Amino acid sequence: MTTGTTPTSRRIAIPNQHGAWAFLLVPLLLGFLVAGWSWVTGLFAVAWVLAYPASYYLGRAVVIRWRRGTWSRLAKRELRDGLPWILMAAVPAVALLVLRPWLLWVGAVLAGLWALSVWLTRTGHERGASNDLLLVAQAAVAVPLMWGIATNTANLGIADPAATDAWLAAFICLVFFTGSVLHVKSLIREADDRRWAIASRVFHVAALAMGLISVWLLLPFGVAAVRAFTVPAGSRPAVIGAVEIVVSVLVVVGAALALA
Repeated sequence: MTTGTTPTSRRIAIPNQHGAWAFLLVPLLLGFLVAGWSWVTGLFAVAWVLAYPASYYLGRAVVIRWRRGTWSRLAKRELRDGLPWILMAAVPAVALLVLRPWLLWVGAVLAGLWALSVWLTRTGHERGASNDLLLVAQAAVAVPLMWGIATNTANLGIADPAATDAWLAAFICLVFFTGSVLHVKSLIREADDRRWAIASRVFHVAALAMGLISVWLLLPFGVAAVRAFTVPAGSRPAVIGAVEIVVSVLVVVGAALALA
């Protein structure tokens, strides 16, 4: 998209990865549910959202530089696209570090996962299941991370009964996003490979066991299972995306009822 109409106006690039926004928003909404709203959790939410396009464009720039052995025009363009996001994300990120210095270790881990994703992209696995599941894990950890920031708990409540809801919400995200990855791949990029459709359907049937945690979780995971069997391969991306948005909303609703 562009801002302004003058020739000197700068373009603000937005990643054309629509599904990734659900990976950001669902954990944040559940994070607010378990950690509550405060200015520090709000600060984290802003930093988390801005970090996505920042890391996206920076990663693309690094991969292109790596592949071509020089800072080509394309690599520089990707870096320029990421620079505004990097600068905007740095403001809340630095503020959080001042308030919660222990976030340095979290940042180091997340940076390592980002580097792993860049390496997978460099080796031709950008759209591979390994890279997608890496994104799933990073998305899910946002919930206990927000809880840890809200309560100033450096270990994110691991083995702490007080953090049970946070980690349960993270697990709900993990299961839902994993199923979403399998489902979307079986419809688009792996539509010609029947094994992906089988894997998606088997996973979604197994995911109905989430109802053992709370009957309310049968709402989102039941609908997710139905869509895994009924949405045909080759469907338009807009249709697939619309269905995923509906299921994402149901995940938030079902989780909220289960954790109430």
